[in-house]
Amino acid sequence: MEASAKPQKTVSERLRAATGDLQELERQVVSGDCAPRVLSDFRTAVDNIRRTAWAVQQWIELQQQHRDPYTVLSILTKERVRRAAQIANDLTIDLESLELGLETEGLAELFKAIEGLYERLQPLFKKNSI
Repeated sequence: MEASAKPQKTVSERLRAATGDLQELERQVVSGDCAPRVLSDFRTAVDNIRRTAWAVQQWIELQQQHRDPYTVLSILTKERVRRAAQIANDLTIDLESLELGLETEGLAELFKAIEGLYERLQPLFKKNSI
């Protein structure tokens, strides 16, 4: 191994380090010295990781209990749908406030992805003709 190569940290080690960082960050956030939008984005990110961590924990526990862990997949899917809706609503606000425009990197790819999603969702919501 090269002298400059660092050994990879395990997920558990990274989680311990992140926990310490978050605790320190909490102390700084309490000071109130941050922009409301940044704080809101941070809260959303923390909520997302919290929900994902919970689902992964459920998966592991079900596996250890020799029960079907695939029941957690519906929870993860529900969470992805919730987050996608939240992100879409946030992007709508960004568009309305002119924080987002044609010069925004990745916007064309986002449009294509949303268009593809819309095409696949639309049949689910068509009213039955009787």
